[in-house]
Amino acid sequence: MAGDNNVAVSSAIHVLDSLADVGKALPFVAPAFIILKVIIDIEQRAQEVDIKCSDLLERITFMVSHLPILEKMEIMPGTQKVIDRMVEAMKGAASLIAAYRKQSKIARRLSISNRDKFVQCADAVNNCCQDLLMSLQIYQTGQLEILTRAVPVDEEDIAAQTFVDEHGGSIDAFIHDRELVKEFADQQKFSMDDSVMDQLNANIAETVNQNHQRLEGIIKENVSSAVVDGLKSLVASLNAVESEQTFNCIQCDQPFTNSTNGPTSCSFHRADYDSWSRSFPCCSTNHPCQFQAHRAKHHCDYPYANFFPRARNVTGYTDTNEEWASVEDTNLETDESQKAFIGQLYRWKTRGARLEENTLLITVGRVWYKYPYYFNTFTAKELEDISKSVRVSRRTLIFRTTKEPEEFAMAEWILSVSGKITGVRLTAKTTTSSNPWIRICPIDISTCTKSGDILTPSEGGMRSYTPASPYVLPATVRMGPELSDQQTRPVRTNFKTRSSPSLRVILKAASDPPLEANPNLASTTVDYFIGTVSVFNNNAPGSNVPVTIAGISAAFRLIGDKTYAPVESCKLTDMSPSFPVTIDPRQACQLSFQVAVPRTKEDADQRITWWNRAFCARKQPVRIKVTLEDIEGEEASLVFEYVFKPFPLKKEDPEKHLGFFFFDNPDTSDRHVVEVEKPWSEGETVLRISSQDITVKRLVKAVYQALKTGKTEIDLEIGQEKNDGEWEWAAYALVDISCRRVYAFKIIVKEGNKVPVKRFGCLGYVLCPSYGEVVAQGKTRPISYATEKEKLPPIEPYQMPEYPQEDSVDDYKPPVPPKPSTPLLEIPPALGAAPNGTTTGGGMVMLPPEVTSRLASIDATLLRIAEALERLAPPRS
Repeated sequence: MAGDNNVAVSSAIHVLDSLADVGKALPFVAPAFIILKVIIDIEQRAQEVDIKCSDLLERITFMVSHLPILEKMEIMPGTQKVIDRMVEAMKGAASLIAAYRKQSKIARRLSISNRDKFVQCADAVNNCCQDLLMSLQIYQTGQLEILTRAVPVDEEDIAAQTFVDEHGGSIDAFIHDRELVKEFADQQKFSMDDSVMDQLNANIAETVNQNHQRLEGIIKENVSSAVVDGLKSLVASLNAVESEQTFNCIQCDQPFTNSTNGPTSCSFHRADYDSWSRSFPCCSTNHPCQFQAHRAKHHCDYPYANFFPRARNVTGYTDTNEEWASVEDTNLETDESQKAFIGQLYRWKTRGARLEENTLLITVGRVWYKYPYYFNTFTAKELEDISKSVRVSRRTLIFRTTKEPEEFAMAEWILSVSGKITGVRLTAKTTTSSNPWIRICPIDISTCTKSGDILTPSEGGMRSYTPASPYVLPATVRMGPELSDQQTRPVRTNFKTRSSPSLRVILKAASDPPLEANPNLASTTVDYFIGTVSVFNNNAPGSNVPVTIAGISAAFRLIGDKTYAPVESCKLTDMSPSFPVTIDPRQACQLSFQVAVPRTKEDADQRITWWNRAFCARKQPVRIKVTLEDIEGEEASLVFEYVFKPFPLKKEDPEKHLGFFFFDNPDTSDRHVVEVEKPWSEGETVLRISSQDITVKRLVKAVYQALKTGKTEIDLEIGQEKNDGEWEWAAYALVDISCRRVYAFKIIVKEGNKVPVKRFGCLGYVLCPSYGEVVAQGKTRPISYATEKEKLPPIEPYQMPEYPQEDSVDDYKPPVPPKPSTPLLEIPPALGAAPNGTTTGGGMVMLPPEVTSRLASIDATLLRIAEALERLAPPRS
């Protein structure tokens, strides 16, 4: 077909070249030359070849090829009339071709009346040829066969006529229904752009008339000049670039004009830029992956990057739109959802300007480049125009995501008996649902508002039945002791200074509490203790005897041990002065120290790091004896005690928890808990298990899995292994097959694979709150309990050991005074009896009472002096 057209054009150009001189001699035929040149130029600049234009051009070229004979003839009035008719016919043909070429493939196929106009032009040319031949008598009648054949009909015309007949048989069904035109374009694999609807709504007769007048002006301007000069001027005028309106492409953000816009002029990405991955998810490259024509208006004909931020600005906020009705169904095997929505659009972005007129918003499918979707708006006028088209075509489909009968989302117009749009039907269905979700939203197209209540003819998804009786759950089972988070007793601070007689100092604990564990450093092999000791020089003020401390050391023991063991290290902290430290009489100095107490091998093997707690003292209090040494080697010591205080353990809160399942590990003083909490807010979340939301969708999937497999104990697959296998937990949904709902959750908390012998664990149940849609209110079914298989592993009995919390090793014990009695005085035999005394056998004499009383007073005085000296200078330990 293209080859035939090229032959026709070449032939026409050859005729023009050969008739240059004839045109000079016969200026009355110059309009024919000019018109033919216009047609040829149109053909050369056309982006595509069409059989109708090619055939008509061939006829015109054949007709003009007879003009050289006029050079040898006298032009009679009758022949002049034929020539004038020929010029008019050629002008009409040129105008039609020019108008036809401005239409896209889709518009020219759906404009069924185009063919009639070509037939009329062909008849006019044929009549001119017949009259001209009869007037000139240059050819036989049989040679007119090529001019009398009908305007051809190609396969695309037949397909267009068939499609129009299927949808009402009138082009009126297409001029406002963009989706119907798009369906025809997809069927014929044509490229759809913004100009198609404008072309269908335009009157081609008006366009032909405008082109006819334009050609008339060109002819008048050029007839007076020589034919050759006129042709050159015409070609120059046609090739000149006219000033056109500039548009901005919404796909690539580049300016364009209609004359420069081609099928692949625009380059863009299908998906918008992902700032997290720093790439385009559609192709993972920075180079554009799609090529189409420029578009001036947003559309959903195919995905492009700039569309999705525009859609998110609407769907992601509550002040941009109002929902009237929506449906959504989720495939319980693939998690893919089918959904549709209808509502009113208020603004295009949050806090933006409100639209001036009511605008209907319809979305179908997930708006993302990987999925088929529909996102469009309609004003009242647009709804009126669509209603006219739908009334003729009776095509109510707005959009459908797939043609699959078991998995799709769809929006449809609802028509009255007269064919007027009265509402929108939304449908969503997946293969895992026996029935689709269907909702009907009545609308008033004159005001573009909702005109009634939402109807729900069909409810889809997995809906449950109301149980006929309440569920009774087993009691919680917990294996192992329950720890307390309180100190076993207060810390003792009444320890006495022990010092050599020559080192007169008093030591006091200056920190509260006396010792802090691992406040700044932590290790897996030692526990660090810090404290402060106050050193007081107890020499008399006027004695001028200073005390010089040269060193510090420490030892430790656990309550219950009889002896002290050396620490790993003992040093002064940066806040203390460095040794030696000199203290004047009756003055004090504070020394801050840090002691590293080693852990036992068993404790060190656990590789546990604790902050602000001492791992070595978790079972028994620890005592640290700090010893100070003066410059002469004399020593003084004081005992500091640390009693382990656990961190507060988690406890059940009735206001917060639906279930609280735990076991305590006395070896590490930890509580391993799984909390079942109420949802933070009402909505899709039913409850939370260990900070993980359990949604309605997840429970519906559990029911579907139980119905499909027959297993009624479903692992929710949210359990975790903690502390490198020290403990673990799992959660199971218990499904009532009869009522098709999850009625309870089973929680198992136990020691993990790291522990070879299991001693602790917990198994408990919690009722599932009411969730989701039920089949019918008041319609009940008998309950059925799940068949449970998961349980606690074999548990070894555990007896909590008792550890001593107090002893008297470091207690100060004052000497016991003798009991008062009547003393006996032994007198040597040589001395005899006392003058006032009584002689007893064996040389013993009973002293008088006054002497006895005096001796008792002296003993009491000496005892008080001894106690005072002991307090001032206690003996070395």
